[in-house]
Amino acid sequence: MAQPSSSPWRNCSRCKKPIAFGSTYLVCSVSTCNRARTGMVFCSMECWDAHLPIARHREASAEELTAPAREGEPAAKPGPEPQRKSGKRRIAPVQRRDPSLPRDVLVISKAFKEYVRAAGGCNTSDAVIEVLSDKLRDWADRAIDRAKADGRKTVLDRDFMPK
Repeated sequence: MAQPSSSPWRNCSRCKKPIAFGSTYLVCSVSTCNRARTGMVFCSMECWDAHLPIARHREASAEELTAPAREGEPAAKPGPEPQRKSGKRRIAPVQRRDPSLPRDVLVISKAFKEYVRAAGGCNTSDAVIEVLSDKLRDWADRAIDRAKADGRKTVLDRDFMPK
């Protein structure tokens, strides 16, 4: 039985928003995310970013693909030559590999653990603090890039908002 033409092609693996036929979507470049059983697709870069701490990829990029134009047509499969909308891979997160940059923990673990316990009654693994610190470094690097793109030497609160 054919689905109505108003139905989406698929839903985002993260936020569950519909991805329409013929629209742009993202897939992870890591093969374990692209297996037939997994088949993860993302509606935005923010959704793709959100799966990284869970997936624990060492190096990954988001590949921009286009959904099939209409029902019954096969989707563009990632492979050696995926059908990308633009000719480039979209890389996230920003990777700063300068060894001189500090790698200290950026989160006060006691305060964070107390918040999680008070807000949800849950315990917090020590590994979470390192993941949060990495995410904060990534957000800071992106904010720095936005500030520099605007010709500023001061990072503002608006630099942390996605554009």
